[in-house]
Amino acid sequence: MDAAAHSDLDRRIRAEQIRMLYRQLPTSTAGNIAGALLLSGALIGEQPWWAIAAWFGCVAANQAWRLYLYFVYVKGDRLHEDLSRAAAYWAAGAGISGLLWGSTAFLFFVSGHHIYQALLTILVFGVTAAAVPLIGSHMPSFYIFAFPALVPYIARNAYEGGTPHLILSAITLAVTLGILSFARNYNRMLTESLRNRLEKEALADRLAVQNVALENARIVAEQANRSKTQFFAAASHDLRQPLHAMGLYAAALSEKVRDPEVGTVVNSINASVQALEELFNELLDIAKIDSGVIKPDLTDFPLEDVFGRLRAEFMAEAAAKGLHLAVDNAPQWAHSDPVLVERIIRNLLSNAIRYTPSGQVALSVMPDGERLTIEVRDTGMGIRPEDQERIFDEFLQLENPGRTSKKGLGLGLSIVKRLSGLLGCHVRLESTPGAGSTFRFDLPLGEQPRARAAAPAPVADRVSLAGKLIVVVDDEATIVGGMRVLLTGWGARVIGSTTGDDVIDAVHEAGQLPDLIIADYRLAGTVTGADVIRKLREALDPEIPAVLVTGSTTPDTVAEAERMRLGILLKPVIPDRLRNTIDEELRKKSMP
Repeated sequence: MDAAAHSDLDRRIRAEQIRMLYRQLPTSTAGNIAGALLLSGALIGEQPWWAIAAWFGCVAANQAWRLYLYFVYVKGDRLHEDLSRAAAYWAAGAGISGLLWGSTAFLFFVSGHHIYQALLTILVFGVTAAAVPLIGSHMPSFYIFAFPALVPYIARNAYEGGTPHLILSAITLAVTLGILSFARNYNRMLTESLRNRLEKEALADRLAVQNVALENARIVAEQANRSKTQFFAAASHDLRQPLHAMGLYAAALSEKVRDPEVGTVVNSINASVQALEELFNELLDIAKIDSGVIKPDLTDFPLEDVFGRLRAEFMAEAAAKGLHLAVDNAPQWAHSDPVLVERIIRNLLSNAIRYTPSGQVALSVMPDGERLTIEVRDTGMGIRPEDQERIFDEFLQLENPGRTSKKGLGLGLSIVKRLSGLLGCHVRLESTPGAGSTFRFDLPLGEQPRARAAAPAPVADRVSLAGKLIVVVDDEATIVGGMRVLLTGWGARVIGSTTGDDVIDAVHEAGQLPDLIIADYRLAGTVTGADVIRKLREALDPEIPAVLVTGSTTPDTVAEAERMRLGILLKPVIPDRLRNTIDEELRKKSMP
């Protein structure tokens, strides 16, 4: 490709990135307003009403101006053609938005009130993290937004002093660096994907004129698909990496502190990590479904396994609200993707419990010829007829005007709509205001095999880690440090490494073979955690139990783990889940 063609391609890539910014503007505006409403509602009673109203008014005015730019842009006037001016206007609005969010570190930071401090920090970081897929296509705009929004919180926590605030300052700095790193990776992968797509389009045009063999177009298309897969693997890894580190340090800290006030802060951090994990998972799920990365794996499976897991998962939550949760025994077998079906039902149940103040939530299945009808019913507030189609839109919450996070983010039913479309089982809704709602969908009847596997044995007690030697390999030193503190607190000895190259010498120096290896799948360069585990087993003992920690369980990763007899943990790793996996792998080693 000559210089002129390269220049034209770069111009088209930049134009597409600017178009992506403006296409995402309504979503960005809605997210900013929702976050501002949530923050304003939480601050009522803690800050002067006029200060809250003035701040919210500034946010609303800025977003209104940006929305006006959106309508000007889509009408196709000179702003649509003048890319530099369009990018400058967008960046100006993003910078103002960042300054407004960052100003809350000084306007609304209630000294001595750790709960409100944690709420402010999590809200601002959540808004910034959610901005990555919205404005990450144009890095100048992202930097102009992110730095004014995040740096004040790092500085304010450091200024407050004291152990809890210094810890929060260090954590917010680490999360900031993680978000910026992910934004850069996102921008790079997106640019590569756009380049591949535009090159493919240019190639297709030339093929139409020159009648060149179509094989070249197929190769370019496969390269674009590989880039898309690599992007989602990188996104899943990089989003979860800072959450993974923060969760490990918070868990280790919770076992060491005795001060109730510090314990409250640590619990707030743990709750925030879980909330951010849910947000990232839902955003990535929507992106994967829309891009075609998720493919149904159809098979015959027993509904009673799915229903049993969901019954155990939601029983305590329903009981805490005073609701009766009724789940059928479901002896039938269905033919579909069990993972995606379970995700659909889980979102419907979660939504029903969240919006049902009293009464009952029921999950049932009814045979109907060659099909099974699955229903989720509740005795909640019901949905008005004019709103019954809108509830499947993103970020829409009819009964949550204050945008409190306790009522979710408005993504659950949007994911349900996408997954049901992927499986070809349209979700139907019947609802009467004040009398509850019923969601139902149909699945093909499956064929039950003649013999069922035996029920799993009950989980045994904890395995003592006293005297156990555990090797931890991760290319992020903060992850290694967090795992060392956590595992040492459980009684184990730890050898930490960022490459795995120095582990063998450390093992010889320790005079003890490792009882377990825990390795991150994505390491520096082309080396993977599976490569490191294979090398250590060959040098030390081929029977050493090992666990892979990964941000994305792709089929290739799962297949490799099964071949090597490895456990798998998905980031961010919750301490209880980590401990259960360690116990499971150590028990396998002790079996005859």
